Amino acid sequence: MLGKQKKILHQQAVVSVRQAEERARNFYSINLPEASIDFSLRGRCAGQAKVDRNSHTSLRINQQLLEENLDDFLINTIPHEVAHLVINWKARKKRQRPQPHGPEWQSVMRDCFGLKPVRCHTYATTPARVVPRNYLYACSCREHHLTSIMHNRISNSYQTLCKACRAPLKFIQTRT
Repeated sequence: MLGKQKKILHQQAVVSVRQAEERARNFYSINLPEASIDFSLRGRCAGQAKVDRNSHTSLRINQQLLEENLDDFLINTIPHEVAHLVINWKARKKRQRPQPHGPEWQSVMRDCFGLKPVRCHTYATTPARVVPRNYLYACSCREHHLTSIMHNRISNSYQTLCKACRAPLKFIQTRT
């Protein structure tokens, strides 16, 4: 995408986020801070919302999915992510961790944004976005096919245990 078009796309997304944040502030009478926004998210996930320990809010947006599904993204996905910010920001003082798509989130989607609380998007994601699992590991109960990310973590002294038998994973071979 050309630089000028990308900038316009980013501006549309930022405006949508700011409108959703303002709607939530007014609806719940809260001081939800403006989220920092970046467009670095990749893969199948459309967006990610985070409230850190210092109550800073941030959103990561998948630029490719935004570009391919602009109208639906602005209408549904951005409020979906802002709803996550709202429930996590409200829960931070109570030191609670609400369920990501639980009743609190569903209530924000319905009551504040007037949207159906849908957990996952239906955007087409190309097979090229699928991370290949090219590394074969084994434990005492079975074989595991891992991504390069997990392989690199294990190579750097990160120990991974099998969820079933709790034995450490041992490298077998690289798959081609």
